[in-house]
Amino acid sequence: MKKVISFDLYADMGFLKKPDINEKIYLTYNMLHKPCVLGVLGAIVGLKGFTKNNEFPEYYKKLKDIPIGIKPIGKGCEHGNFAKNVTTYTNTIGFANADGNLIVSEQTLINPAYRIFLLLDLEKEDEQTLYNRIRQQEAAYIPYLGKNDYSAWWYKEDMKEYNFRKFEGGVEFKIDTIFIKETPVVNNIVEYQSRFRNNLSFLNGSFMYFEKLPIRYNEKLYQYDYSDFAYTDWLLSKDSFIENLYEVDNLFIQLN
Repeated sequence: MKKVISFDLYADMGFLKKPDINEKIYLTYNMLHKPCVLGVLGAIVGLKGFTKNNEFPEYYKKLKDIPIGIKPIGKGCEHGNFAKNVTTYTNTIGFANADGNLIVSEQTLINPAYRIFLLLDLEKEDEQTLYNRIRQQEAAYIPYLGKNDYSAWWYKEDMKEYNFRKFEGGVEFKIDTIFIKETPVVNNIVEYQSRFRNNLSFLNGSFMYFEKLPIRYNEKLYQYDYSDFAYTDWLLSKDSFIENLYEVDNLFIQLN
């Protein structure tokens, strides 16, 4: 039996490190992404993490096929963006710098929170365990957002279950989660299309957010594969084509 559920993940701070930064400041992704979510789910279930080079962790191998949707939420979220702070500290690990201690600056998310949608197959043991533990607000290991300094939590009262079906189109719709941007989003906006294209005018407080995010690990190169994501409150036209779109109760979400 398959179920779509959601739960709201909170943290005081988070650091979702961008791997392509090698200067003395380390930057964070703003948005939670699927590889990070899988780490959180693995901690909840109690699956092993990274232990060897060039070998994917147990949690990734067992949970990577779960379709996942992500929505930024909470008091710290403004049009998809979270406030950030830069912290400077001294890295005293000997191999960090052959010449001595290394001064490092690290960008940190402030009060990040995300609604995580999952399409679970409850006939699979690990996914049944995940469902039960989310519902009971239990985890085998403490989940965290990027670093074990930044523990994360959820409340069982916020867990929801949904009726769901694959969205076939034919009506105008607004996507409640971040979604993969295959074509320019402005081409699909229903209202004020020509005005938006001409002068990028935002009407009625509407917004668009874009970020290139990891979507999976490349299993040959052992590094991230990326996609361009968007998040918006604009109404999209009935002719818009978005893959892996589901209607859950009265919401439209993308599950990848």
